[in-house]
Amino acid sequence: MLEIESSATKLFPNLIESIWTLQNKGKEVELITPPDQYINLIFVLNNSTYERDGFLIDTHQIEGISLKNTVLKYPSGTELIGVRFYAYGLYPFVQIQGKELVNNSIHLLLDIEDTKCITKYALGSSQLLIQEVYGLLNGLFSKQSYDTLNFLMDFYKRFRWQEETVSIEEYCKQTDTNYTSLNRNFSRITGIPPKKFERLIKFRKSLCSLMDSNEKLTSIATASGYFDQAHFIREFKTFLNNTPSEYLAMIKQADKESQIINYNFRLF
Repeated sequence: MLEIESSATKLFPNLIESIWTLQNKGKEVELITPPDQYINLIFVLNNSTYERDGFLIDTHQIEGISLKNTVLKYPSGTELIGVRFYAYGLYPFVQIQGKELVNNSIHLLLDIEDTKCITKYALGSSQLLIQEVYGLLNGLFSKQSYDTLNFLMDFYKRFRWQEETVSIEEYCKQTDTNYTSLNRNFSRITGIPPKKFERLIKFRKSLCSLMDSNEKLTSIATASGYFDQAHFIREFKTFLNNTPSEYLAMIKQADKESQIINYNFRLF
């Protein structure tokens, strides 16, 4: 049985969305995750391994923003703990170019002594594990790198949480932000330009609405910031290569076959 738990962070809440754990106590599980705008720092515990899009992973990883479906396979006994960062949130801890991470998972290059304190625990000691993760993050944190993120965080918050739909051009006018500078720095740190990020956020909102409500597609499209239903369907197909109706049918079939489709903890 696959158990996934997440909790709000008590450290760096403007950079970290949550701390999560994953444990598989049953047979191998295949899990499909749709595109999302988060970056994950993942620690493998208890000599665990898992597969990501057919590649075996047995080391600590950084997973970047995803613009496509990702297939994950977790064998029996898998134990992981992860830090789920906002799109810009990893940068003060690990200064890596965002383009290296998009649709990708790379080995976390840290001295083995830095992570030994984490890997010595099993998930039965999750609170101790979380404290060790906090200790590692405190040691990696760079105030200088953090100070470069102020205007990126403001932009992210506007498009991540604000209900009112506003274009990037309107945002730049309202906040007296230079669009060229925003585009260059956001792309460098997250790996994708602001306009693509805006599209990803709209898609995630529409996906969660599609799964969690019985609203008609027209209502979902409008609430998610699309011009109309046709625009919504085109964008949905861009990210998932399926129409909303086709994707819902796929989910129902997956349920029948005892597969799991995970919506990144149901958050957009």
